[in-house]
Amino acid sequence: MADRTIYKLTEYNSSTGEEKIIYGHTKQSLEDEIPTVSEDQEITEINFNANDMESLCIALSNSDIIED
Repeated sequence: MADRTIYKLTEYNSSTGEEKIIYGHTKQSLEDEIPTVSEDQEITEINFNANDMESLCIALSNSDIIED
């Protein structure tokens, strides 16, 4: 099994209601995308099996679920 990790940057603009999502292969690459840090930004780690594309699809789908 070849476990891999990608990162998802979610940035929400509360004044316009727009959401921006960027994926990266390193957390640092996404941190460089953030000019300022705010509570409307989040970097999520997404783990998947690189030998199984279904695993990646499931991981990406599950990363969109917001838990309260």
